[in-house]
Amino acid sequence: MKVQVENIDSVKKKVEVVLPEEKINSIRESIYSELQKQAKIKGFRPGKVPRPMIMSYYKDYIDDELKKRMVQETMYEALDEAKVNPVVQPVVDFINEADRQGYVLECEVIPDIELPAYKGIEVEPIEVSDEEVAKRLDGLQHMHAEIVAIEGGRGAQNGDLVIIKYQGYEDGKPVKGIETEAYPVELGSSTLMPEFENALIGMKESEEKEIPISFPDDYPDKDIAKKTLQFKVTMKDIKEKRLPEVNDEFAKDLNFDNIEAMHKGLRDEIAKEKENVRSKEVAQKVMDALIGAVDIPVPKILLEKRIEMMMEEAKSRFKADRLTEEEARAIEERFRKDFEKSAETRIKSEILIAKISEKEGISADENDVQERIKKIAEDAKRPLNDVRNFYEQYNLLNNLRSSIIEERTISFLRDNALIKERS
Repeated sequence: MKVQVENIDSVKKKVEVVLPEEKINSIRESIYSELQKQAKIKGFRPGKVPRPMIMSYYKDYIDDELKKRMVQETMYEALDEAKVNPVVQPVVDFINEADRQGYVLECEVIPDIELPAYKGIEVEPIEVSDEEVAKRLDGLQHMHAEIVAIEGGRGAQNGDLVIIKYQGYEDGKPVKGIETEAYPVELGSSTLMPEFENALIGMKESEEKEIPISFPDDYPDKDIAKKTLQFKVTMKDIKEKRLPEVNDEFAKDLNFDNIEAMHKGLRDEIAKEKENVRSKEVAQKVMDALIGAVDIPVPKILLEKRIEMMMEEAKSRFKADRLTEEEARAIEERFRKDFEKSAETRIKSEILIAKISEKEGISADENDVQERIKKIAEDAKRPLNDVRNFYEQYNLLNNLRSSIIEERTISFLRDNALIKERS
């Protein structure tokens, strides 16, 4: 087998594979042997059809099968010899000349790029403001508040918990479904329309009131959108939230030694939450910085396949049968533009990750893959063998290995990012 490689451009290589005559004959003989056992031609017993008749009668099938098996039996060996690793299935063109036979593979590959500096990329430090700590503390106070009856018969005010009864009317007639005997509201929480909630302020227990409410055009309930309803409201109950005092005793109730330890603990807690959220943000900022620092050509066939996959997934999310042909085409065009950009960015990230993992020796072995399958099975509460068989049956083990390598490479980049000094 003779293998020659030609670089077409930065993301495309042409691999020419010329097979020796004995290999071609061997494949042709195996096809003939199979046909001889199976061929059914009138006037001949199975297995007794003369070779010339088989070769003539099944000529087109033999030619097609020969081409298919030439590729099947030699392509991976040829690519290995050529040191070419296609990112998508190669496009095959066959050589059929008098003195040579074989095929040409047009392969899209990961481009050979010069990596930018990927260590020490600056990211913002995590900061927790006094306002954030105060907000968290206020939330804890409300969680531990005591709910008590109001004193002195005062009217409802912001922060109170009230129970109201109401009925909505349109043109003096009650509207079905717009009524309740006991609806709880925390005044100031913005759970009701502002006009409604504001009208409840100052109402006393057992007091009745009529409140006109105009609903906007985009109100979710289309039956009352654009309408003005008159609500008859009765204040049934008012209770106030009595917040605990922020002192050492309150801190101890929250399992802190004292108020100072509580403030520090809350600050650390918020910082940890931010760190968990920021982990992905830092990785994304690092990748954005790297993508912006180097020109990365994207293989066109790979890009198109990614876009098509994203399009199919998007189509499955909406009911295509409810759209006109024009609407479906417009949505598809809009999706394609959005997906092309995100697919291109994703492929560039994958190229960078592949190059960095190779340079840094970041890998995943069989044990890593099996441990990941075990974790997937545990998280999904599925039998381990079922999950393992699924990944093997659908040839997903290499995808899983690539995913592990990607995660480790991103973690490496994140760990090597440079946290800016606080100003």
